[in-house]
Amino acid sequence: MQVTNPIPNAENLSRREIAQIIFQERYIKAFQESLPRYPYATDDPTRGVKIMKRENALKRRYIQIGHYPHVVMRIVLDVDAPWPQVEEETSALPPSLMLVNPETGHFHVWYELDPIPLNAPPGRAATLARTIALLARVEAMLEVFYSADPSYNGLLSRNPLLHPPEWRWGGGRVWSLSELYAELRDRVPRGARVQPELVSYGRNVTLFDRLRVEAYANVGAFRGLPGGEVAFHTWVRQRAHALNQQLFHDHPRGPLDPREVEHTARSVARWTWAHYRGTRIWPVSGTGRPDRSQLPRAARAAIKPLKGEALEKHLETTRPQRVANLEAANRKRRGEAEEALVEALKRLQTRGEAITARALAREAGVSPTTASRWLQRMRG
Repeated sequence: MQVTNPIPNAENLSRREIAQIIFQERYIKAFQESLPRYPYATDDPTRGVKIMKRENALKRRYIQIGHYPHVVMRIVLDVDAPWPQVEEETSALPPSLMLVNPETGHFHVWYELDPIPLNAPPGRAATLARTIALLARVEAMLEVFYSADPSYNGLLSRNPLLHPPEWRWGGGRVWSLSELYAELRDRVPRGARVQPELVSYGRNVTLFDRLRVEAYANVGAFRGLPGGEVAFHTWVRQRAHALNQQLFHDHPRGPLDPREVEHTARSVARWTWAHYRGTRIWPVSGTGRPDRSQLPRAARAAIKPLKGEALEKHLETTRPQRVANLEAANRKRRGEAEEALVEALKRLQTRGEAITARALAREAGVSPTTASRWLQRMRG
């Protein structure tokens, strides 16, 4: 029985080249299957990117390879040097994939990792924080190792399915984070300036820590309200986007991707509402009395619920104060929103971007409706 060789001209190829063909194809197929259902993609990054269905995104020249909201799959670097100048580095630390620009020789280098989930299971938050810190350090060390562009944000890379095969190198190796760190520790020169705070994962951790503290401090104001859970989730989302702009507008890589912010906000809001109890007795805005459902049994016995006429009398007595408190809170919220929108408008004008309600809402961390109404008032 004659066996047909599946690799054309295999007799003229080295064992290494044959192995690359076999494993690279398997790796690219795995990349295709691991893509989100709706990734970012474009044919020209200078003209913006769009969220597309996976099957449509795979037809574009550039596709999302990082900033997935739920998991870290790989580290990707942008090396602005012709590949022969770093051939020694790529041989010493074999990348999973290299996509070389045929015109300039510059390239994107991928290091595929064992997946790192960004949702910590119960009781594992500290472990996740240590892993993210190591991940940040490894990426920073890789930037030093390759003298890579530190301003590259790691969102898009050339689509490996459409890249010319002769300029697509690598054997698809999957690295463990600890293994990659051990290799880099011996290869990055001692005394080299490694700045892990400049990589993207540090921003995720910073946003998470700031947002959860604010959520813990404010969740009590929403408990007991009709629709309080939905209102709290909305408030957390708005604060997350506002903090993203406030904390990272001067960051070398800019603010986090809005989808990452949404994912962080959803995670913080869900956990805080379901689990955080703290030490406070939370008032119920509708009655002005403590929320008995959140009290221990002894405290519930000491605070009798109001019913019938007593409840109606209490609501009538406290109505003026409750209305005044609500109006004051609304004034404060409107003032903060207008201040954020003014600053957002200045930043958009500085960058020369179109002034639209959606762009203002994203930049200021407010709802599109709020931004639209404000923009209409400003335009008269």
